[in-house]
Amino acid sequence: MTWTRRNGDTVPRHPEAGFSLVEVMAALVILAIAMIAVFATFISQQKSFTVQSRVAEMQQNLRQAAEFMSRDIRMAGYGIPDNVTIPNNVVATGVTSLRSLYANDSTTGPDQIFILYLFDMDANQPPLDNAFAVPASATSITASSATGFATAGGELVLVTDGTTADLYQTSAATATTLTLGGGYTAGAWHTKSYPAGSTVAKARFVRYFIDSTTDPAHPMLMVDRLAGLESQPLADDIEDVQLTYGLDTSTPADGVIDTWTASPTIPSQIRQVRLQLIARTRFPESGWSETRPALGNRAAGTTPDGYRRRIYDAVIDVRNSGAGA
Repeated sequence: MTWTRRNGDTVPRHPEAGFSLVEVMAALVILAIAMIAVFATFISQQKSFTVQSRVAEMQQNLRQAAEFMSRDIRMAGYGIPDNVTIPNNVVATGVTSLRSLYANDSTTGPDQIFILYLFDMDANQPPLDNAFAVPASATSITASSATGFATAGGELVLVTDGTTADLYQTSAATATTLTLGGGYTAGAWHTKSYPAGSTVAKARFVRYFIDSTTDPAHPMLMVDRLAGLESQPLADDIEDVQLTYGLDTSTPADGVIDTWTASPTIPSQIRQVRLQLIARTRFPESGWSETRPALGNRAAGTTPDGYRRRIYDAVIDVRNSGAGA
């Protein structure tokens, strides 16, 4: 402290209060460093949250795809005692009958699969017993009740007496009558008749495939209900589906898998299906490089991209494929 005289008195002299330029600059540098650290942490956490959200969404899509496909594959052929007649070219050229499933293999893209079974799992729509006999080439079916069938038609119906079966398509429904029409209508190729008391039930006849043309950036697993209805999306961002079939080729069949193939020619030999799916994130991630892996008999992709992927791989028992051809 310095002193000065004022009016003959000696008094202390105080320096001016404040910060020097160096102190201010030092404080600003420290603040900038702290803000950069906070901002970097925020960006890192935001990126991590975004990535985890996309991965969770991808895994949910994968679970949904696997659940629906597994259920239908497991049920293939259920409730159908023998092959039923189908229109030519529905599943392939020259294929005019089916009982359980039909494989459509591709080595350059996703596989497809066609599945048929009697659908009676819905408590609101149990199988019906037709009140009257169904003659050959019938144009309608009189049932004990047609409640639950769409009045406008467009549904596939199975009629079976436990030994043989026929597949029909409805064009209308009333309280007790199903009118038949459409591509699966009784005609010259429907020559069977069914006694009163035969089972009348909805049929689930579907095709699973991947639509990668409508929106190439977001391939989608689709289910095609084979009654002239529009295909429906099932799971987003499913990039690939590959199917391999375990066959029991023994005569007589012993239930043991003898060989695996992607293109079975005798559906009744199928005892297991290996289902493989690839799901990817909805959007590519900056700084992430990954190539679609090889799956089944399809080669891996050749161009790295920014998508994260998950693979589902499971073997499904086909419980009902052994009967019929």
